Amino acid sequence: MELEKLYRQRFDTKEQAAKNKLWGTLCKHYFSRYINEQDTVLDLAAGFCEFINNISCRRKIAVDVNSDIHRYANADVEIVNASSVDLSMIPSGSVDVVFVSNFFEHI
Repeated sequence: MELEKLYRQRFDTKEQAAKNKLWGTLCKHYFSRYINEQDTVLDLAAGFCEFINNISCRRKIAVDVNSDIHRYANADVEIVNASSVDLSMIPSGSVDVVFVSNFFEHI
C-alpha cells in the first residue's frame, strides 16, 4: 500500500529519534497536566505513535489506517487498525481523553 511506503520513507532514523524525544518532553511537561494516571487515552490518526508512546496513563489506544502502525506503537499500546471515521470497535464511554495531532490538515 502507498501509505505504508510513505511512512517508511518520510523520516530517517535520526529524525524519528529527535521527534520522539520532543514528544517525550511535550508529554511529560505539558500534556500530562490534562491526563490522569488512571485515564484511557485514544490517539486518533496516531501516525508514528509519538504521543501515545510517551504519554503516561492506564490504557493507551492508537487508531490509524496505516497497517504498519504495529511497527511504531510500543508494546503497551492497543492498536486499532481502522479509519478514523469508524470507531465502532471502541465502546462508547470507554475513553477519557482523545488526542488528535497532525491529522486535520489532511482533511
